[in-house]
Amino acid sequence: MPIVNVKWQKEKYVVEIDTSAPPMVFKAQLFALTQVLPERQKVVILGRTLGDDDWEGITLKENMTIMMMGSIGEIPKAPTVLEAQQQNIGQQAEEISSLYPCGLANLGNTCYFNSCMQMLKEVNELILTPTDEVKIREQNDRLCHNLATLLGQLRDKDKALRSKGDPIKPFASIISLSESYPQFEKFKQQDANECFVAIMTNLTRFYGMAGYPIDKLFKIQTETNCKCLETEEVAEKKTESATQLTCYVNQDVRFLQTGIKAGFEQEVERNSAQLGRDAKWQNHTLISRLPKYLTVNINRFFFKESSKTNAKILKSVQFPISLDAYDLCTQELKDKLVTRRADIKLEEDAKLERELRKKVLDKEQADKIFDDGVALPTEFESDPGSNNSGFYELKGIITHKGRSSQDGHYVAWLRSAEDNKWRLFDDEHVTIVDEEAILKTSGGGDWHSAYVLLYEARVIKQYPELPPAPVISEADNVVDEPMEVSSKP
Repeated sequence: MPIVNVKWQKEKYVVEIDTSAPPMVFKAQLFALTQVLPERQKVVILGRTLGDDDWEGITLKENMTIMMMGSIGEIPKAPTVLEAQQQNIGQQAEEISSLYPCGLANLGNTCYFNSCMQMLKEVNELILTPTDEVKIREQNDRLCHNLATLLGQLRDKDKALRSKGDPIKPFASIISLSESYPQFEKFKQQDANECFVAIMTNLTRFYGMAGYPIDKLFKIQTETNCKCLETEEVAEKKTESATQLTCYVNQDVRFLQTGIKAGFEQEVERNSAQLGRDAKWQNHTLISRLPKYLTVNINRFFFKESSKTNAKILKSVQFPISLDAYDLCTQELKDKLVTRRADIKLEEDAKLERELRKKVLDKEQADKIFDDGVALPTEFESDPGSNNSGFYELKGIITHKGRSSQDGHYVAWLRSAEDNKWRLFDDEHVTIVDEEAILKTSGGGDWHSAYVLLYEARVIKQYPELPPAPVISEADNVVDEPMEVSSKP
């Protein structure tokens, strides 16, 4: 691999070039050094301009000098197409739906990062306004700023329309992620769940410092009681916080809830004061606080000593589209959840009443009956960011295809709140899929296996009483019969 000198403005950099990788990787190296985005770079080698895809026609020599031109800053935005097409709203909406949401370009083994960002962009509270972004920049953390910017770009319909749906290239975020967390080596496959946790750690810290306490949206609180199995000793109750539940996979686990409970009931060894030695204790854990967004990691990987890799457990683990976490909670939390859970029965009765009413009305009257329910709060008034019912709806999944966490391929499957459609985000490719395809990712073979799941608190609605049904009188039911006329004189 030749080592060259890159001259940019008044600066000079020594860079090692890997010609077995596409030139875009070299441009990413230059971006890390200069902060000039690859799409703004013009790299000239012996009079030839370097492209993005191959080194054809380019000759490299040891210690040669390469010129780079380009300035730091965002690419100027073209005039919005929306302003020029106001006369054809229908056509415009159709065009947007075909270009938005857009994908993320794979910069070389970055599918793990792309799937995490696509999932997080569905969390509305992480999408900032321009004023909010200024507060994030003031925290002087490059990674958080780049992540927040990227999340906003993924939710920007105008940008998708201007770029004709071209995938976004997350160079800045990939480079800054590697700088903040060196374990995520640039352009090398990584564990998607470890990346997800690292991103959430960064966003939680710096969003909080900027005045946006998003930690409460993901915070799970648990209580653990520990009892000695050889004596009657009971250890002091332990309270802990986490941002993720773990579903442990073994030969007995077939369902997500079973795997979570397996982690809540554990046998451990610890010292017994009464026996004066180590003894067996039983840990019993329950949830004392549920967050609005509940993430679950299906623990599919284990370290295999023979191959020195994180091997994958291919066993099928069924997960629900609608999750009820009630049985995982402490009695105190269960008592608090009862009120909102009672509203679900009222909601279902109201929906059924409306469907039955439509069947006895003519089309014009039936069309006047619509979903007039009002969304009730999903959080306790005294605890922002919590879940006050225990019910969740699946919002997204990160799946893995392969035999090891350090290879294979990660993708995201997400349900948009805008149109309630499921989509597969496979790097730059975005495809609409059905719910059946989602359920097939439970595992059991070499197909995509669910690895990280994101659930959102279920929205429960309150419906007003319908007006009395119109009364059909007996006269309205009388059918006039034809009068018989005798033909006899």
